[in-house]
Amino acid sequence: MKKNTVGIIGGTGKMGGFFRKFFEKNGCKVIVSSRRTKLKPEDCAKKSDIVMVSVPIDATVEMIKKISSCMDKDSLLIDTTSIKVGPVEAMLKHSKCGVIGMHPVFGPNVSSVKNQIIVLCPARAGKWRKWLVDVFEKNGAVIKIASPEKHDKMMSVIQGLSHFNTLAVAHAMKKAGININESLEFASPVYRLRMMMVGRIFNQDSELYAGIETMNPNNKKMLDILEKSSKKLKKIIEAKDKEGFVRYFDECAEFFGNFRKKAEKTSDYLIEQMVKME
Repeated sequence: MKKNTVGIIGGTGKMGGFFRKFFEKNGCKVIVSSRRTKLKPEDCAKKSDIVMVSVPIDATVEMIKKISSCMDKDSLLIDTTSIKVGPVEAMLKHSKCGVIGMHPVFGPNVSSVKNQIIVLCPARAGKWRKWLVDVFEKNGAVIKIASPEKHDKMMSVIQGLSHFNTLAVAHAMKKAGININESLEFASPVYRLRMMMVGRIFNQDSELYAGIETMNPNNKKMLDILEKSSKKLKKIIEAKDKEGFVRYFDECAEFFGNFRKKAEKTSDYLIEQMVKME
């Protein structure tokens, strides 16, 4: 049986390196092209059955345009960005091969894909859809199939809204002159856990987060909604409107429904583990 060759463009980066090891472990031949290698992206594409574009978000579409004409019609082109509409449209437009948008919803520091979510957006998948799903699922990954539009809408909440809030909180603390370590001396375990997640973000690549926040076209709408909700809550607090605050709070609690109990149980466990480590 022929061994598939996977070409990873951007394969010397962290995520590209993760998938290089993954596909090698799963019996594929892997070749790599990046600014650090002699192998050019176009040559990598010509020599590969599956090409994975793993470059920064703002460089992805241009790279797709650059290599698409080099690919055989029976091959597969994948991108790994956290935005899907633009890259998938570019892959369909500029290539004749199979096309699947992919978003691994995890960082490159994980030990494996087991229990990790991978979103796939099959656009012109053919035989490759089953191949890609099978190789991930046999390693324990959780596969979510979605359209590029659905993916980007969900990421405007999961990434756009969430990371915006984290950045705003950190910037407000800085402007207020808060000493983080001193604040932890007064803090509940919940606050300490929150600060751990905030600090984790700022130990990552700022260029990556810049792309996530500025290039998803759905983010503006979501942040406009956040702004209106924040202004409403601010007015309630400024007016010392206790009844209004309770209504606002209860409205949010009702929205979260049964998830509240699961969230409390899981966060209690995480807090307990964190306290044990300290």
